[in-house]
Amino acid sequence: MGGEGRGKGTVQNRAAAARALGKGALILLGVELAAVAVIGAVLLFMQAGRNSLRRGAGSGKPALEMEAVDRTGPEDGTEWEEGWIRYNGEIYEYNEDMLTILLLGIDKMEKVSPSTDGVSGGQSDAIFLLAADTDKKTISLIGVNRDTIVDVLMPGIGKNGENLVYPSQIAVQHGFGDGMEGSCELTEKAVSRLFYDLPIHGYASFNMGGIAALNDALGGVDVEVLEDLTKKNKKWEKGAQVHLEGEDAFWYVKWRDTSVFESARGRLARQKQYLGAFADKAVSATKKDITLPVTLYRELKDYIVTDISIDEMAFLAGELSGYEFDGEAIYTLEGETVSDGKHEQFYPDMDALKDLMIRVYYRPVDR
Repeated sequence: MGGEGRGKGTVQNRAAAARALGKGALILLGVELAAVAVIGAVLLFMQAGRNSLRRGAGSGKPALEMEAVDRTGPEDGTEWEEGWIRYNGEIYEYNEDMLTILLLGIDKMEKVSPSTDGVSGGQSDAIFLLAADTDKKTISLIGVNRDTIVDVLMPGIGKNGENLVYPSQIAVQHGFGDGMEGSCELTEKAVSRLFYDLPIHGYASFNMGGIAALNDALGGVDVEVLEDLTKKNKKWEKGAQVHLEGEDAFWYVKWRDTSVFESARGRLARQKQYLGAFADKAVSATKKDITLPVTLYRELKDYIVTDISIDEMAFLAGELSGYEFDGEAIYTLEGETVSDGKHEQFYPDMDALKDLMIRVYYRPVDR
């Protein structure tokens, strides 16, 4: 009896174990299928973001004319194609694998809010183009001096409400808008014109009062002080190694001694340096947590104005986290700064600008 009971129990136990194993396998299969579905949804979401960014800039190309000579093709007799340019004896074409995002730092401490008078939308003290080569998987940053003189559009400012255009610092273009999307779009067009009608795929402006929170969300940023800033912080001697936290991060990229000629250029160098250090840390953190950029955006959205949607942001986060980025790929425009007695005016070297565009946005035509 005892042997029969043990045998019967063993069979029952084995049957129960088999049923449990079967249920476990089904559960595991369900989890795996759910994971595949989630991954597939994320990939589709990211792909939608990529396509959306591409559509945002249309199919335009920069209107860059170099060495206007005869349009004969290469020596092998290839017919000249539209969009090719000849530069220093070589033939180039616009790299359509480029994605360009305009980044703006606005001189306001408070959260973003509409400007109703059309003139107090805030000035863009930091202007950068993020240029991503989706073929080579590299990132470049181009800093634009806020004092760069361009034709600034002033909507409805004329005596009879007409639009006026007046040469002024590019930073003020943002102010002649609504302080929101309208201001960003005006600045985007001004920057695009400066870069020979460069296609720009999206923009993100950031009221600089949010820098402290953004900086601290990554645990702070380490920099070597580029110039003597002891007027602002006694510890900020030139060459000092500092860890920026809280409001120090804001003042490091915002403050300048306006009594010093070309102080805007010195500040731009610090902004370039800080962005490079911040980007290195952000890319490393995003590799560990791909949702980090979306999380940061949600935390700081009250300081941000952007036309980049959540699906586009998801694509950028996943795509750019694996790109190569180093300090050698951070550029600033060359040129000359003059003063009219009240304001400094920066005039870019247009030949140097064309050379920069060739390096970043063009590639040699295969022969």
